[in-house]
Amino acid sequence: MQDNQTAPFPPPPPMYQRPRRSRWWIPVVIILGVIVLFFAALAGFVGLVVSKLETKHKDVSVRDNTVLLLDLSGGLEEYKAPMTLNFGDKGHGTSLFEILTAIEHAKTDDHIKGIYYRAGGAGFGMAKLNELRDALVDFRSSGKFVYAFIESGSKAHYYLASAADSIFMPQEGMLELNAFGASAPFMKGMFDKIGVEWHVQQFEEYKSAAESMTRSNWSAPAKEEVRALIDQRASMFVSAVAQGRHLSEEKVRATLDRGLYTADSAKAQGFIDRIVMENDLRTDIARRLNPKDSSDEPSLRLVSVANYDGVEDHDNSSVDKNNTIAIVYASGAIYAGRNDNPFEQENIYAKNLIKELKKAREDDDVTAIILRIDSPGGSVIGSEEIWAEIIKTRKVKPVYASMSDVAASGGYYIAMACDTIVAHPATITGSIGVILAIPNVAGTMDKIGVTIDTVSTGSSSQFMNPMMKFSEADKTTLHDLSAPIYRRFVQRVADARKKSFEETRLVARGRVWTGEAAKKAGLVDVSGGLQKTIDMVKKRLGVPAGKKVNIISFPEEIDNLAALLKMFGVDDSSSDDDEETQASQKASVRQLLAGLTSSATPIEQVWKTLPYPVQQQLFHAARLTDIGMHEHTMVMMPTTVSVD
Repeated sequence: MQDNQTAPFPPPPPMYQRPRRSRWWIPVVIILGVIVLFFAALAGFVGLVVSKLETKHKDVSVRDNTVLLLDLSGGLEEYKAPMTLNFGDKGHGTSLFEILTAIEHAKTDDHIKGIYYRAGGAGFGMAKLNELRDALVDFRSSGKFVYAFIESGSKAHYYLASAADSIFMPQEGMLELNAFGASAPFMKGMFDKIGVEWHVQQFEEYKSAAESMTRSNWSAPAKEEVRALIDQRASMFVSAVAQGRHLSEEKVRATLDRGLYTADSAKAQGFIDRIVMENDLRTDIARRLNPKDSSDEPSLRLVSVANYDGVEDHDNSSVDKNNTIAIVYASGAIYAGRNDNPFEQENIYAKNLIKELKKAREDDDVTAIILRIDSPGGSVIGSEEIWAEIIKTRKVKPVYASMSDVAASGGYYIAMACDTIVAHPATITGSIGVILAIPNVAGTMDKIGVTIDTVSTGSSSQFMNPMMKFSEADKTTLHDLSAPIYRRFVQRVADARKKSFEETRLVARGRVWTGEAAKKAGLVDVSGGLQKTIDMVKKRLGVPAGKKVNIISFPEEIDNLAALLKMFGVDDSSSDDDEETQASQKASVRQLLAGLTSSATPIEQVWKTLPYPVQQQLFHAARLTDIGMHEHTMVMMPTTVSVD
């Protein structure tokens, strides 16, 4: 190597690298975290269950100068669901019978000085409202007070409040006293746009349940029956408010024409007595009840109806021990088959109701049965099954039908099997008719370019195929198949009411009647509510007027532990359809787990924002569609009416 030649640089030393540390701990932490979260969730679930198991009715000691709190913000239920283990906001309100019983007891309870009604809730039927208002008026006859506070109220809230001694509102309160009316969505235009055509076979002109799918407005017969319902409710409201507030009926009607009132204008019109904040009102009541209390803000001693209802009446000498009346509740649309889903309590399933009737019939302590009906009807098959079971039951024990807000179509079908039918004047009943509604999507297929080809082994193979135009022969065949169902319905009514077929058909034709009009037409026996029915049954059993009688309800309330076990398929009750029951119970468990791990969907959130009357009409239409998916022939009333 030459001296002047530059020696090459040595290669740079390798960069220093720390030895890699194993990250084995990351998946371990993740797994441990998942395990911890799982057990935390499990502990929370078990804690919730345990807390529910420990929340049975405790004996409530009602002290002197207590006021009964009537708060219907949770709703006015016909009866409480038998499943007492509830999660989230799925709880139910206090039942009508519990409220009536509590008010009756409070009337003679020296510890209870009055009732404080706090307005709230939505979707009240007129029959239940009337029964509750009558109970408040009767309570006042004892000399005790009834005070009503309305923060923001509707006609239904004010209707109850008008039974009070005094009505109060805060300065910023609002009172909505719109005139009575009804509305319904009609979807013919929408179906025309998408090419859907409905074939409807109704018996007869008043059976208008499918008009919302086939027309742009009500037919003349449909509007006639809706008008009769609305006029009756308006008349009841005007008369009661005028009497309760010492106003002329003309002034009340004029008030309804205006509609919306602030607290100032409501007071100026004589509809409320005082503008006051609720805390101040409660303080004033507390001072009135206990004038010796010198504190600045004495507290008002309140007991809710739910807690007060749990107070036992220890005066056993006033109870007839030889008789027990069973109230069997039939609430909701009528479906064929069975339901073992504890989360669905809104409908009547034929096999479930039959099971409850059988329990009441075979209970040796039960001497009479009241079937409390609140149903717009539904399945023909389900209604027929229930009818047959009632006929079997009444051969053993007296069976009375007590109609609530609605007992129409299938609801009337099951009522007519009873010994005696009692309907409140405001009950919606009748609707003795049959309807078939079948959609045809042949037009939709044309619009989207879909053609239909068939292979048939006989002329009937494509009968009423919804993707092909219905032939006139098919329509005639359908009419001939369904007409006997209507004739049997009318004949059943004729036999039950001891009338001729033609005489019965004149008051049938699918027409909806008020309970008041139905009595005049001979479709019901007695006007009255649930308490009236109980009094009639007591008289038939020979129970003296001053004696009370033991009353039990079916479905019976299940204790919390049994409810939990039932949800997971552990049930000691016998079942005639074990495989069917087990499948339904497994579905219930899946629904429970899904409900614990999911929040409300966007659709549910949108649904909650809809006004209650809109929810009511859409829900009714959905029930019609749901039942129609299984049975094309229905005994269902055309619409729903509530007071808001």
